[in-house]
Amino acid sequence: MSPFVNRKIVVDEPLLKVGCTLGEGPLYDPVTATLHFVDIIERKVHHFNTVDFTLTTDLYNVPITSIVLRRDAPGLAATTARGFALLDPDGSVEYLAQPLPEEHVPFTRFNDGTCDVRGRYIAGTVYSPEHGIPGKLYMYDPDNQICTTVDEGPFTDSNGLGFSPDEKILYFTDSFRNIIFMYDYDVQHGKLSNRRNFIEAKELGYSGFCDGMCVDADGGVWSARWGDSRVCRFTSSGAVDLEIVFPRVLKVTSCCFGGPGNDQLYVTSAHCGANNVEENGLQSTYPDSGHLFVVNLAVFLHSQSSDNTMATFSSTPIVIDGKGHLLGRLASIISKQILSGQKIVVVRCEEINISGSFFRNKLRYHNFLHKRHIVNPKKSGPFHHRAPSKILYRAIRGMTPHKSPRGAAALERLKLFEGVPPPYDRKKRMVVPEALRVLRLKPGRKYCTVKRLSHEVGWGYKDVVDRLEEKRKIKAQAFHERKTAAIKLRQKAVVDSSSSFPKLAELGY
Repeated sequence: MSPFVNRKIVVDEPLLKVGCTLGEGPLYDPVTATLHFVDIIERKVHHFNTVDFTLTTDLYNVPITSIVLRRDAPGLAATTARGFALLDPDGSVEYLAQPLPEEHVPFTRFNDGTCDVRGRYIAGTVYSPEHGIPGKLYMYDPDNQICTTVDEGPFTDSNGLGFSPDEKILYFTDSFRNIIFMYDYDVQHGKLSNRRNFIEAKELGYSGFCDGMCVDADGGVWSARWGDSRVCRFTSSGAVDLEIVFPRVLKVTSCCFGGPGNDQLYVTSAHCGANNVEENGLQSTYPDSGHLFVVNLAVFLHSQSSDNTMATFSSTPIVIDGKGHLLGRLASIISKQILSGQKIVVVRCEEINISGSFFRNKLRYHNFLHKRHIVNPKKSGPFHHRAPSKILYRAIRGMTPHKSPRGAAALERLKLFEGVPPPYDRKKRMVVPEALRVLRLKPGRKYCTVKRLSHEVGWGYKDVVDRLEEKRKIKAQAFHERKTAAIKLRQKAVVDSSSSFPKLAELGY
């Protein structure tokens, strides 16, 4: 771990145990809610439906090294080992350009690639030091159907590419040198210039190599670490501000964003014996190597605040699902946000956790119940609230200057509920990674829920909330099934109407 990083997420379980030899090039299609990714060595392209979790696979007679969505037609474009091509699900490949000299083909191949907003496909090749063949960067322009060399290198293993949100910068990875370069990019004419170093991973103390990458909407660069079990996020200034660690994976290969909110990070990996490397028992140490992972970054991707703990100011309230959060950590984060002007709604307060055993926390609460003001306690307090929402409110209030106008106004921006009442049952709910018990409490440590504690000290609505939650979950399941069915119908319509795409394109659609 870099000494400069201040946040870390640990991912223990894969989304899909697909068992790739060299999984690479994840690509999310928002129209069909499908994640495409390749297994270079096995010459496969996988298609994972993120709605019903079904997986289909196409097998080709050449290695497919990267894939992109086509601009004006269904299906995928790709780089194979030899060049740029269009893929057919039946396993056939239609080449657009094969720029590699014939005598170089046995010793080098294309690797990773990406497209700009105009559809230009940029991809790099790997070097062969034994034969004096350097890695280079190529561009295929579909408008004039010309493939050109845009940087002669020399590079080692040309890898992850990505554009900044404004497409004025192209990031490019040279794996074996452990460097991520950045270019100035002229999207109007497709020109690269001013190559310079963006990240030198060795200087940051990382082992392994930089591999595939993607760029988020805030300009953060997410770089997979081959041989280092992690994905690192670099800010646009080059600072490390987050690591996602996969303790059961050695070779993390690439990543991309997807999902309905484009806030799910899909991560591919490779078998420990990929690229003809002796695994020496490493696969048993890292048994999930080769599988597909997903990381929910819904909260993090809005994070811009100075302490990087939650979302920035928004005019609409942020709805937080309290389940699984630690009481004190959640209260401290919420107090900072409401003081900065953010409106916060917390639902399912009864599912918030408190570290320590239930018996210990019950004794502490009973001790609190015996505290009273010596003069007129009914008016002066302290008031011993039993409801989970009131327990969270008291914790937040204690972290704000609630007797000042600023603190009082901040608490007006806060709403807390047991269960998930309307209209929040139909709104997107978020979590706060910095306060989640699974990320902040050591495995095996004791904890209890606020619901049980409140019930034991006099809260009388546990059964009512449980009953209402059961009804809500049944309705939510029915809604999810209807939504899934609608998405499947849309996918079927896209496939069925593919024959009419050329005609629609002629008409300007």
